[in-house]
Amino acid sequence: MSGRDKLQKEVDAMIKIAICDDEDKVVSLIEKMLLDISKTNHIPLDIDAFYCGEDLEKAMQNESQYDLLYLDIHMKGESGILAAQNIRKMDQNLLIIYVSSYDKYLMELFRLDVFDFIKKPIQQDIFIKTFFAANERICSKKVYFPFQYKNTEHKILCSDIVYFESKGRQVQIHMRHGGIEIFNDKLNAVEERMYTGKIPFLRIHQSFLVNYHYIAARTKTSVIIINGQELPISEERQKSFSQIYGRLLKDEISV
Repeated sequence: MSGRDKLQKEVDAMIKIAICDDEDKVVSLIEKMLLDISKTNHIPLDIDAFYCGEDLEKAMQNESQYDLLYLDIHMKGESGILAAQNIRKMDQNLLIIYVSSYDKYLMELFRLDVFDFIKKPIQQDIFIKTFFAANERICSKKVYFPFQYKNTEHKILCSDIVYFESKGRQVQIHMRHGGIEIFNDKLNAVEERMYTGKIPFLRIHQSFLVNYHYIAARTKTSVIIINGQELPISEERQKSFSQIYGRLLKDEISV
């Protein structure tokens, strides 16, 4: 393996982590435990620290991407609950672990779209166990979609793909940060490739194949993705889409 290939492999495997807490000691403790885990288990981590939700949101608005977030529920200024709500509008895939001095039964009130909770003061064994559970989930999502365009091979994270769109003899990949990639293929072939993947992509139209996780709402004739864009569901696909979407939604609610 060349040095460049090795570096790329390390970048692909790196877990991007954000810590957001208004207590310096807590941020330092979490960072130290993460670095110890990284060193002991040879897991490459890239860690950023924030001391208020507003700064974290600004960083994410400037296209900083994270796999995992340790977020304090109660902070000066914006609460962790409000920060999480704002962050979810930008990133549906980020795993959030709340860190709080609240009792467990109170933290259950905030379970919506949260991976786990860690109670303060932080116990090392619980922290380590929670990290490895999150790491397993993150690694299972790091699946790439490879394609070739103009004699150049590309690969992008499937979790970053909002939808595929067929345009003539080309397929456009619409990314979660607004970018578009292009390659030559048929959407039917792309659908077959994505069918066995870990991320569900739903065919709603002859021209559209949509990542289920980016659908914010649906009607009988259209889906609305998280940026507010509306895409049509063709009449012949309405029944099959509704069945598959309903099953996926039921599975999530049952978890």
